[in-house]
Amino acid sequence: MSGIAPFKFWLIVLGTAGVAAYSFWFGFKAWRKERIVQDTPTSKVRSAAQGYVELTGFAVALPDSQTRGPLTGLPCAWWRYKVEGRSRGGRSRSWTTVQSDTSAAPIMLDDGTGQCLIDPRGAEVYPGANSVWYGPSSWPEIYIPKGSGIFDWLVDTFIVDRYRYTEYRLMLREPLYAIGALRNVGGISVESPDAAVAQLLRDWKADQGRLLARFDLNHDGILSSAEWQRARASARDEVQSARAAEPAKPRLSVLANPTDNRAFLLAASDEETLARRLRHRAVAGIAVFLTAVAALARMWTDL
Repeated sequence: MSGIAPFKFWLIVLGTAGVAAYSFWFGFKAWRKERIVQDTPTSKVRSAAQGYVELTGFAVALPDSQTRGPLTGLPCAWWRYKVEGRSRGGRSRSWTTVQSDTSAAPIMLDDGTGQCLIDPRGAEVYPGANSVWYGPSSWPEIYIPKGSGIFDWLVDTFIVDRYRYTEYRLMLREPLYAIGALRNVGGISVESPDAAVAQLLRDWKADQGRLLARFDLNHDGILSSAEWQRARASARDEVQSARAAEPAKPRLSVLANPTDNRAFLLAASDEETLARRLRHRAVAGIAVFLTAVAALARMWTDL
C-alpha cells in the first residue's frame, strides 16, 4: 500500500473502479450510437416509411415561430441554457447551477423533398452554436459574447461573486441530422361517419314534411321501419359523398423519441461528422477504462 492508510487505500480503489465502470459504459454507449448512425440508411421525407428512420436536411422556421434563445435573444430552432453562480469556500471556487431549461418547441426539418416536424423532447442534441459570458446578476441584462485567450483567463481567475451564462442553439438554415421514430398524421380521414349521419338525420327530422315527402313511399303519413332504413342509408351516402369531395388533408410527418429506447439524436452536422464525434467519445471512454483497469491492477499487486 506504499504507506497509505488502509481506509484511504480502499477508498482510492473504489473510486478507480467507479471510474472504470462509468468510462466503459460511456464508451460502449457512444460506440452503439455510432454504429446506429452508420448503419441506418438515410431516408427522404417525401418517401420515408413510418418507423425508425434517419433524415438529413436544414432547420427551417415554423410559420409564426418566435423561438429565440432565452439568454441571448437570438432566433434559432432549438435552445438549451444554464445560469451558474460562483461559489467560494476558502481557496476553492466552483460553479453551481442556479437555473436551466431546454426548448420543447417543435423543430422543422426540410430536405428538399418535403418537411418533417420534430418533437425534440427526449432527444440527445449536438448543437452547432453556443455562447458563454459573465455578468453580475442571476439573469443576463445584456448579451456579451465571451472573448478568448488571456482575457477569459483573467475573468475566470480574478472576478468573483459573479454569474456565468451558457446557451446552446440549433440555428435556422444550418444542416440538421435527425434519427428517431417517424409517424405520419393527417391525410385521409379515418373517423367514423356515424356521428355525421346521426346529425344529418336530426336535421331531416326537424322538417317532417320534407322528410315524409322524400321517404314516405306509401304516403300513410308515417315512416315504416323499411322506409326509415332507406332514410338512414341515404343519409350515410350523402355524408360519404361529401367527405369524398373534400380536398385531401396534407400528410404531416413527425419525428419523435422512440418508445423502444433506441437512440433519438439531433445534430447540427452531417451524418459522418456526428459518427466521427461519437467515435471519438467511444475511444476516449475506452482509453479511460483501460487506464483505470491498469491502475487497479497496479494497486492490486501492491497489496
